[in-house]
Amino acid sequence: MIALAPRSRSGRAVAAVALALAVVGGLFAGYGANVFGPDRLCRGWITAADAERALPGGGRLGQSQESASTCTVERSGWWPWGEKRRLTVRVVSEKPRFPFEMSLWNVSGASALLTGPVTGAVDRWGGWAFLPEECVGTAPGTRSGERPTVRVSLSRDEALDTTARIVSAAVGGVSRQSGCEAADSSGADTPSPLRPSAVTNSDLDEVCGVPGFALPGLRGPGGARVREQTSGSFDSAWFCDLSFAGDDDGPFTRIGVVKTPELTASLQDTGVRRFSCGGRETYVALDDLSYPWEPEERRAAGLVDQAELGKLLVDGLRGSAACG
Repeated sequence: MIALAPRSRSGRAVAAVALALAVVGGLFAGYGANVFGPDRLCRGWITAADAERALPGGGRLGQSQESASTCTVERSGWWPWGEKRRLTVRVVSEKPRFPFEMSLWNVSGASALLTGPVTGAVDRWGGWAFLPEECVGTAPGTRSGERPTVRVSLSRDEALDTTARIVSAAVGGVSRQSGCEAADSSGADTPSPLRPSAVTNSDLDEVCGVPGFALPGLRGPGGARVREQTSGSFDSAWFCDLSFAGDDDGPFTRIGVVKTPELTASLQDTGVRRFSCGGRETYVALDDLSYPWEPEERRAAGLVDQAELGKLLVDGLRGSAACG
């Protein structure tokens, strides 16, 4: 019988390293990137590449379909106990006035806007955008008489450009898979979001930066200054949120000046003020119903009622470059 010589220390070290690499390799195969996964996820609504951008880092991409109109992509961590990140896409039917439902606006001066081939709003946690009207009844989750919409949510915040891309991609994917893609959307670039401004003190002689839109004497509780934040463009849709410094209740008035047809459709057949601005039909929408004050408190703050506020804004816009 031939006796086997014991392994040297160096041999045992090499074997240990090989074993460690094998374990790491096995973990990587289980939790690595989606290299060999499908090109499209969630019924083809989004690409694996888009999901990779929305859920960066290591870990395998998996998907679950909670219903015919909802799908979630999940990325596991590098290790079994690592953090999981999620991207959820939902197709929903919104009310006819969406996103301008009373006290529940889903777009404002704090939003990053999408206009053009895709219309909607995004933040660092996701966003929403309209599907083509032709998707009513063909895309899952849509109903006649309501507005077909895609909503995207992320389990942690990402860059605005990333959320804009994934929302736009989801609109294109859902409409293609449902056979209702807009004829002019093929090859359209992902819109860059129109980012909201910083919150700044208002010039009460030129509120929201509109010459002639003056609210002299307007002050909040304890004489608090008026603050404003704007977003968008007068060419399509522009918004301004007015708030009082130090007030945690949020804006006391939200203003929208809307020209883009996808959004003006929400305001047709309503009492929202309408006028011609730059040769285009324009709606001026105001919302302050969510702010908790009584009419006498409003008057004491120096803020006129909504009818007068709308007139002041329209007069200011007519004399400004916005309507020039």
